[in-house]
Amino acid sequence: KKNKLGGGDTTEHIQTHFESKMEIPPLSSTGKKKELEGKGDSEEQPEKSIIATIDDVLSARPGALPEDTNPGPQTDSGKFPFGIQQAKSHRNIRLLEDEPRSRDETPLCTIAHWQDSLAKRCICVSNIVRSLSFVPGNDAEMSKHPGLVLILGKLILLHHEHPERKRAPQTYEKEEDEDKGVACSKDEWWWDCLEVLRDNTLVTLANISGQLDLSAYTESICLPILDGLLHWMVCPSAEAQDPFPTVGPNSVLSPQRLVLETLCKLSIQDNNVDLILATPPFSRQEKFYATLVRYVGDRKNPVCREMSMALLSNLAQGDTLAARAIAVQKGSIGNLISFLEDGVTMAQYQQSQHNLMHMQPPPLEPPSVDMMCRAAKALLAMARVDENRSEFLLHEGRLLDISISAVLNSLVASVICDVLFQIGQL
Repeated sequence: KKNKLGGGDTTEHIQTHFESKMEIPPLSSTGKKKELEGKGDSEEQPEKSIIATIDDVLSARPGALPEDTNPGPQTDSGKFPFGIQQAKSHRNIRLLEDEPRSRDETPLCTIAHWQDSLAKRCICVSNIVRSLSFVPGNDAEMSKHPGLVLILGKLILLHHEHPERKRAPQTYEKEEDEDKGVACSKDEWWWDCLEVLRDNTLVTLANISGQLDLSAYTESICLPILDGLLHWMVCPSAEAQDPFPTVGPNSVLSPQRLVLETLCKLSIQDNNVDLILATPPFSRQEKFYATLVRYVGDRKNPVCREMSMALLSNLAQGDTLAARAIAVQKGSIGNLISFLEDGVTMAQYQQSQHNLMHMQPPPLEPPSVDMMCRAAKALLAMARVDENRSEFLLHEGRLLDISISAVLNSLVASVICDVLFQIGQL
């Protein structure tokens, strides 16, 4: 068709409406009866279940489950994460796979024309939004658009589902029922498109998060954003930790790394910190803190190390409960002090005339004064909680050595002295 306004270009590429996906056959009367009967049976016998992955079960502490607070005899139940009584009623715990549901490679691809066109248009629009987010100044405008933030929140975890773990051992022989409908990919044609959309979504959020104030939006908009970001931070799957399949072979850009950058930028604003700390469940918050602490202790990845340091500092200063939860993580205080010690060591190395005389290659740049101050303020926020002061006793000497270092900035030294003062109040 030619353009009626006088242009010579065709307009066939413009999609004016969405075609119907499929014709849904009407349910028979017997099928409806069986469905209603099944619903009635399920409603009569509701059973509460706890959804958890294997990693959740292994890392859970006593008291993490609601059953732990019920009165009753629980002999020796504290020796195990879920207790003897909970282990006996194992049907109440739904174990999920660490890996999410993924695409099954099929021998026959029967994607319809409208599906291919729709996928290409979605990717095109997503690429445009992603490219606009790189332009300086656009982040402030894009972060104020509720429709865009809503769509980004829906795309973060779209079709990212962890299936329930099968108790029976899996074999290579599939059942006949499982073979039905596997010969084509007509029902799940969107997998390739979804990977690109997720990549663009996380990049866009990372670019605009510095200006994004989630407190200005309703819960229906901000909760999917925070829930999705926190899930990707603690997700044990390879999809979360490995680089995107759409990037080059030498890239290290993974969903978890992009989410870490996004949360670090969001935590600049106090309102966002409050929302991050208020996003349930608390068990995921603990795993989130443990992941950040692990990044702080990783010297081989300085970029993620500093972003995790800044995020931990903002969270610890945001709430006393968060400061307590961070302090009880294994190695948290030690890793924060190691970060300060590494900064002092690198600063001393730069000032050493011995190394300059021998023309040795310069080492890594020491952390900035701002990053050193953030690490010290994180320690100070944890030291101000009475329950945490006993955690600092073994590290008092290390803090004292840092505070008297000649190369330490006076601002950082002042905060370290405040930490030592708080410890001395025990």
